[in-house]
Amino acid sequence: MTHVLEQLNQLLSAAVLIVTFSLLAYITLQNWRNDITRALLLLLSGVVVVYGGDLLISRANNTATMLFLGRSQWFGITIVPAAYIHLASALLALGSHREIAIRLRWLVWLAYAGSAVFLGLVLLGTDLIISGELPSGPIAQFSAGPLFWSYTLFFLVGVVSTLLAVIDSWRSALTPAQRRRMSYLGATFAAPGIGVFPFLVFGIPSILPESIILILQALASLTVIIMITVMTYSVAFHGVLLPDRLIKQDFIRWWLYGPFVGIMIILFIQSMPVFERLLGLPRDTLLTFGVMIMTVLMPIFVSRIRPLLDALVYHQDHDEIDYLRNLPRSTFTRADLRSLLENSLVAICGALRVETGFVVAPGDDGFTVKAISGSRREVKRFIGEHSLETLVPQIERLPPHDTEGLLPTDAFFDCDGFCLMPLRSPDGAFLGALGIALPPDQMRQASSIDPSVRHLIGVLAHQMELALSTVQMQQLIFDALRGLSPEIQSLQQISSRIEQATPAELAKIDNDLVLNPDFSQMVKDALTQFWGGPKLSDSPLLGLRTVQRLLHEQGGSPTRALQSVLRQAIANLRPHEQLDPSAQEWLLYNLLEGRFLQRKTVRDVAHRLSMSESDFYRKQRIAVEEVARQLTLMEGSES
Repeated sequence: MTHVLEQLNQLLSAAVLIVTFSLLAYITLQNWRNDITRALLLLLSGVVVVYGGDLLISRANNTATMLFLGRSQWFGITIVPAAYIHLASALLALGSHREIAIRLRWLVWLAYAGSAVFLGLVLLGTDLIISGELPSGPIAQFSAGPLFWSYTLFFLVGVVSTLLAVIDSWRSALTPAQRRRMSYLGATFAAPGIGVFPFLVFGIPSILPESIILILQALASLTVIIMITVMTYSVAFHGVLLPDRLIKQDFIRWWLYGPFVGIMIILFIQSMPVFERLLGLPRDTLLTFGVMIMTVLMPIFVSRIRPLLDALVYHQDHDEIDYLRNLPRSTFTRADLRSLLENSLVAICGALRVETGFVVAPGDDGFTVKAISGSRREVKRFIGEHSLETLVPQIERLPPHDTEGLLPTDAFFDCDGFCLMPLRSPDGAFLGALGIALPPDQMRQASSIDPSVRHLIGVLAHQMELALSTVQMQQLIFDALRGLSPEIQSLQQISSRIEQATPAELAKIDNDLVLNPDFSQMVKDALTQFWGGPKLSDSPLLGLRTVQRLLHEQGGSPTRALQSVLRQAIANLRPHEQLDPSAQEWLLYNLLEGRFLQRKTVRDVAHRLSMSESDFYRKQRIAVEEVARQLTLMEGSES
């Protein structure tokens, strides 16, 4: 019985070590700059050191090694009380005692100094904190020294101060979400203490049977795994300006790929002696096959269970998230477009018994060759001798072809051995051109081409047009999403700031200009007197972080700095050159530029944009709100 309990405790100790180390890595990558997070990092580090030492001691045979490992564990044991005091100070800074926490910050450094003193007394080999030799066995532990009780008092001070700080933070929480997380933290903050405090030093082995102690250790390890997971989860939100759903998803995935997989591997390795006895095979052979099976099965299991866990996280937004998850499979990408164009070209050239063809379509730098079939040298020669800038306008003027394909012959442009045909969208917009290297005699006899071949070419050309049109529409959607991305991120950050707000944070939010209901009016006043006036020189917008950053570049002039920021915000609204000049985006940009930057009158700008003065003022209001939105995004990037 004792042997089984000893093996179980070793397995659970390894599980605690894996879970704690994984969560330590997760919280470090998540937000190590936050003061609460830094305190948690030290608490988790203490647990890692203590449980790692327990595993090494259980495998050590040399007395000197065991003694060294036993005393080295106090790196973790002594750091935990100071880390608790650190955590209490960070929590008080969130609540209603922020000023007190700042003034008493020196107590945190004093606590770490005290931890260093206790650690030094242990490592120097004195018997003041712990004494005696470390006996062998599953419950090996030192005896208490004369100053061990002072360490116990230090430990209790750290735990009690954290408890009081959690209660204070819970009472001062302003949102239900923040209060809920503080409840989680209050229920689990004692986990590192339970895991690292040397209870056996009190002489418990002489009071309780060994089997009872091993059972209690196993229960304590299970408790520590659960509590540390919940504790880390509750702290992961602090200072991270992301929606709850994203933090939950990241946490669950990290737990699956880290602790869960690690525990399964440890469980498999620990069960090797059982399989070795049952199957009568060497341990190395079993490990080889076991690693092979685990490598294949674990990713499959994780990939199967992850959607179920995501469904719990996104239970209110399941339909939207599920659609977005499957969106890559239903998107027609540029690589898909190139493949379709090339395959269609090969089919058309094969049907006409010719070798060379190409497709021209818009790219980032104007019209370019998107697909080639046959001789690339011939296509490059043709494009080199006949610029696309001159060819495309001539092809665009050609009449649209019908559904029968290459008829009539006047719908094509014959140029230097190539027959060029326009490709158009269903509404007639020019999408590009199809070029086929037809011999002169075949071009003259185009009307005699077999009807089935003409029909095939028409179908393939129509598929090309559909693909080009689809990709263009998708690109517009993607550009719109990219344009919205900063605004969405800003909204997420504002939502997180409000959700995590403390009384001190609320004061900052209250003083944040971009959150002021009159922010758009402030922007309008500053734009109205962009070239000088009290509404510009005395504008509240002078307090923006973006303006303050530009003060030095503008010779210390706040007015010039604000002018530069406003000009940049308007420049950010300038649409892409390929966008239709009659689009709403160009209308708003031209209105802002003409009215405020070029100082033209309302009548002149309205006349230039072909609108009435009443319509001008409606559009001006929308344009000013767009400038305010850009300023909000710029201010968010500064923070």
